[in-house]
Amino acid sequence: MSIYFKVDKLGILFSLLVTILFILTFIYSLEYMKKEGNIKRFLFYLLLTEAVVLGIAFSGNLMTLYVFYEILALVTFPLIIHKGNGESKYNGKKYLFYSFGGAALILFGMIVLYSLTKSTEFAPSGIVNNLPSNNRELYIISYISMFLGFGVKAALVPFHSWLPAVMVAPIPASAFLDAAAVVKSGVFAIIRMSYFIFGAEVISDFSTNSIFYIFILLSIILGSFLALHQKNIQRRLAYSTISHLGYILLGIVMINEDALMGSLLHMVNHAFIKINLFLCTGAIIYMTNKTRTEEIRGIGKKMPVTMGCFTASAISLIGIPPANGFVSKWYLALGGLSLGRWIFPLILLLSALLTALYILPIITQAFFKKGNDAVIDIGEAPPMILLPIMIITAIIIVLGLFPNTLIEFIEKILLPLF
Repeated sequence: MSIYFKVDKLGILFSLLVTILFILTFIYSLEYMKKEGNIKRFLFYLLLTEAVVLGIAFSGNLMTLYVFYEILALVTFPLIIHKGNGESKYNGKKYLFYSFGGAALILFGMIVLYSLTKSTEFAPSGIVNNLPSNNRELYIISYISMFLGFGVKAALVPFHSWLPAVMVAPIPASAFLDAAAVVKSGVFAIIRMSYFIFGAEVISDFSTNSIFYIFILLSIILGSFLALHQKNIQRRLAYSTISHLGYILLGIVMINEDALMGSLLHMVNHAFIKINLFLCTGAIIYMTNKTRTEEIRGIGKKMPVTMGCFTASAISLIGIPPANGFVSKWYLALGGLSLGRWIFPLILLLSALLTALYILPIITQAFFKKGNDAVIDIGEAPPMILLPIMIITAIIIVLGLFPNTLIEFIEKILLPLF
């Protein structure tokens, strides 16, 4: 079981996404972390996280991916406990507990798979090929075990509670881990395992999708409902991520081209949207030290650029056309309809409504409520904080208005998979 790298279009897509967000987060951190302290240590572990995620992106087989996946938990742990207080240490241990628990499930699934195939190499149509009838149950056990194991980092309900817990990390770390590095690595690993190890045809024969549908739809709805009840903006965004990761997982398990197109599009679009929402929130915290929705009344008049960028990202998160969030949800809905499951588009519409209910009040508080004492004498954040926010906002707008380049690239990824 060798450890080696291989570059393909799926790895390029994921690595470009993470690297762009890493560079912008790094620039943002140069200013923001002056306030938090220990900036060199923070940037060192942020850089290590980027390196490990690139290892995941370009893994040539499941063994290599697993090794880097395990290392990811270790290099992100110092970012989570950066503040060094009791709360951050407790939540950091919770993160490790979930990560290693998920890794144990993955390892079990890998052992079962290797005993059957004697290979873990990624191939576009999978390595299992025709499902042998005498070992069918073992292949199903292997697939379910690895899906749930990788699903831990993808915040699949009921393995989701670690994600709001890591919001104790400084905002740049929370943003990068929540939007790109950790949760998207879980999603990426599930795509690799599903389509490059087992293959679309074999997964369709498993008849396990109905089980995963329950967990995924629960993630979509529960994440939205829990977000509604959060007063802390960071935790509200974290629960929102649980819901939107459900969108991506739903596209993966529907096993058709439209659905997987929507899944990969949403992996990219959601990463830009969510990291921008976090960085805008961080700019507010940097200037006011306020983290609750009711504490930012009137801040839109004092920080119009920040809140304007937040609003553009919020519209995209809801999926209002022509925002980029709408494009990916459109393909996910098409994927559901092609299976004859009209309930999936309805769930997506319900989730969009709930997204509007928990994200729009932040905007109305900022622009349409009378300002409180905390926001009277503030202005925009420093340029090093504001510049990455504005660049990401521009990318979000471009991806919504001109999605064809990204769609055409993803079509090349999908071509050998079906």
